[in-house]
Amino acid sequence: MAWAPVLAQSGQGSGKSGKPKAGACRAGCVPEAAALAAVTGPPAEAAQQELAELARGLNGGEAGAYKKLAAFATRNAGTDWGARAALALGYNDFTRNRHSEALGWFGKARQEKLLGDYVLFWSAQAHRNLGRNREAYEELRTVQRDYPNSSLREPVLHAFADTAILLGRPQEALTALDAYFGTASKAELLLLRARARQAAKQPARAAADYQTIYFNFPLSDEAKTAGTALSKLQRELRLEYPQPLPELQEKRAQAFFDAKKWREARAEYTRLLAQLPAGEASARRERANLRVAQLLAQRRSNADPVSKLVLNDPDVDAERMLVLAQIWRANKNGTRMLAALEDLRTKYPASRWVEDALMMEANFYWVQLYRERAAEYYRRIVENHPDSSLAATAAWRIIWVEYLKRNPATSGLMEAYLDKYPGSPYTVNAIYWMGRCAEREGNPEHARSFYNKAAGRYPMTYFGMAAAQRIEKIGPGTDNPAPFLDKIPPAPPLRPIDEPLPVAARERWLRAQALRVIGFDASAEMELKFAYYATSSPRLMAEAAQAAYEQGRFSTGMAYARLAVTNFEARAIGDLPIAVWKVLYPLPYEAAVRHEAAVNGLDPAFVAGLIRQESAFQANAVSSANALGLMQVLPMTAKLLAREAHVRYARKKLFEPEYNIKLGSLYIKGLLNRAGGPEQALAAYNAGEDRISSWSAERNYDEIAELVESIPFTETREYVQIVLRNAGAYRMIYGTGGEPAERGHLPVRE
Repeated sequence: MAWAPVLAQSGQGSGKSGKPKAGACRAGCVPEAAALAAVTGPPAEAAQQELAELARGLNGGEAGAYKKLAAFATRNAGTDWGARAALALGYNDFTRNRHSEALGWFGKARQEKLLGDYVLFWSAQAHRNLGRNREAYEELRTVQRDYPNSSLREPVLHAFADTAILLGRPQEALTALDAYFGTASKAELLLLRARARQAAKQPARAAADYQTIYFNFPLSDEAKTAGTALSKLQRELRLEYPQPLPELQEKRAQAFFDAKKWREARAEYTRLLAQLPAGEASARRERANLRVAQLLAQRRSNADPVSKLVLNDPDVDAERMLVLAQIWRANKNGTRMLAALEDLRTKYPASRWVEDALMMEANFYWVQLYRERAAEYYRRIVENHPDSSLAATAAWRIIWVEYLKRNPATSGLMEAYLDKYPGSPYTVNAIYWMGRCAEREGNPEHARSFYNKAAGRYPMTYFGMAAAQRIEKIGPGTDNPAPFLDKIPPAPPLRPIDEPLPVAARERWLRAQALRVIGFDASAEMELKFAYYATSSPRLMAEAAQAAYEQGRFSTGMAYARLAVTNFEARAIGDLPIAVWKVLYPLPYEAAVRHEAAVNGLDPAFVAGLIRQESAFQANAVSSANALGLMQVLPMTAKLLAREAHVRYARKKLFEPEYNIKLGSLYIKGLLNRAGGPEQALAAYNAGEDRISSWSAERNYDEIAELVESIPFTETREYVQIVLRNAGAYRMIYGTGGEPAERGHLPVRE
């Protein structure tokens, strides 16, 4: 069979970034006899630079790049640089299905010990694709023996087990799979073990592995294969077939339900009902009946299947009432929704579902802008369910209603809130609004202390930036800090990004550098991640972030940078190297951003901040609502915008960065003109223009931040804050027209 590469290079990997469970490399990644390569002296540096340029040219498809790199490999035969060039050439041939040519290059790369496991692994893959499984088997066994802590351990194990099975050596496959601690948690390895057990004439044990995949990993591709195999084994084993427990079937059904795969969920719950003993009145049966009824009601947009369902278990029946309320809410029938929730609270006052019912009622009124009525239900949550995960949000909304009423006791309520809910996501909000209360009371010294705390402790947040602006507005002066502010813990300490490299990470670091030189970027990232999880050194993850950033994998780079920089929202610009900030806030397509911002009279930092939130600068992004490209423009909207911009419309062009930014910038310009300001425009971008018009008309807000805090949709409120925070960060990182941290290209729109 054709064998697809397990690891793709140059940023074309699977996209999975789960935490690898690996120890420090030490002598396990590279045989002890191997001398670690190091770049020393001008000749070595020149060779490395030339190799890097040639390898990047090869990966980029430049004309003549293959011949140039081949000449370099020949000219540098007998050196590490020549061997690494041969590895790059071999991999290039492998990806083009030139496996015989690839083997020739891999043979010339054998002297490379630092990356010897990569040479052997890809050579084995080429042998497998040529049907030379015995040669592949020996190479893979050599990797397992000589490189026991290789970052390639899992793909090597996968290939070795598969090859051993093909060679009729299933017991060797089983020995290797059983020796690896991660086999039981990986569907792909469990599938190999099941195949090996079948080949070793252990059908019952094979069935157990297939069942583990089928029930514990129901959404995986392997689950489909496992299901087919189980059907055959059930016929083969008959009475000896290990019957799965009902809770496993319920777990599988719920997994599809949670993933919103409604058709599959209904089929699995129906299968569960058939599996349960006839006439059994268990909670499991009633829960399954509820799910089937719920899915049927959802499909028909009719509540009857749920409302007419008779259940005996109090907990399940209480959940049924909550589900019924959710159906009425989806059908926009608020009266019946509220009636169902009232029935739940009346019939089952001690049920665990009551707090959810109260939150649904409160949120219903909150969204309808009946703030006082909503606060009544939020108060019931706080008073009757103080340990609920919903209590902190409920308590904050109660206080916000008091703030909007200009209750003079609001500041004290906020202080009590911070004392009761330390670490609340509304902490910086509360500090900022306490500052505004102090200003309103004519106490600028007190206000300044709150603003300094918010801006100093939470500098890269919307309210932290708003606090910094208030400090500028009220001017310099003395503080009169409230004592309780000292109770707010400082940000966790930040390990220096440039700290010395841990000894335990040195080999993996060197391997990563060598891999990056030849364009094996995905593998370099993997080495750095393994080293990071073994040592927790932020320098390693920062390097992985930089590598992803340089490949144009901006979302991955941001994710890695967040691991390297804990609580980055609490870090000031000067706390981190500017290069790290640029990974956290990348700015590709800068020319298009600047041009379209200028054409439409927009702040380019605002446009960049919007793109970062919408797509993380992934030009091929597609949302669940079918919004496309960098600025997530809907095709129907794009047609109208293209006509307005006098450009040709084509759906596929929305994946072109310049085209998408042109239409997206035109769209946000229109929203700004109609809505009146960035906050309103962003709310309209996320939730629709009608909604922000209603929210803005609720009252005469003293400042725009009050409107932002009052947005009733959590998603929209957070969206507005994040985009504006992003815009502020882009101004600080890339320049403001004054003295930026490092000379940048984003002037502020006056």
